[in-house]
Amino acid sequence: MIGDGYRVLVVEDDDQIATILEETLRDEGYEVRRAPNGQEGLAALERWTPHVIILDLMMPTMDGQSFRAAQRALAPAVAEVPVIVLSGARNARAQAEVMTAVAAIAKPFELDEVLRTVDRVCRQAR
Repeated sequence: MIGDGYRVLVVEDDDQIATILEETLRDEGYEVRRAPNGQEGLAALERWTPHVIILDLMMPTMDGQSFRAAQRALAPAVAEVPVIVLSGARNARAQAEVMTAVAAIAKPFELDEVLRTVDRVCRQAR
């Protein structure tokens, strides 16, 4: 399996999108956890370190930019986990660059593009 042994945290407030990502990634052999906002994403990082984070930008409670700033202030092992921005924001690519994300994927997205990007980032992270 492609994702065998790799861990992905999906931080996405849209339950339908999060479910599709979670099921697709699990089917490919990834271990997946999800959080509906940045605050819960940070809580997940306290207990579990993924190889990559898929991060939406526009979420309630704590948005993607605030999550990324808080993530980068954590211990190095967590601060350096690469982030893939997945967003419908018009300026998502520019925001991803400012956040030092490794990639930006626009919504609506193709699952194949997400899988290719996650696979590439996980292999580089290891």
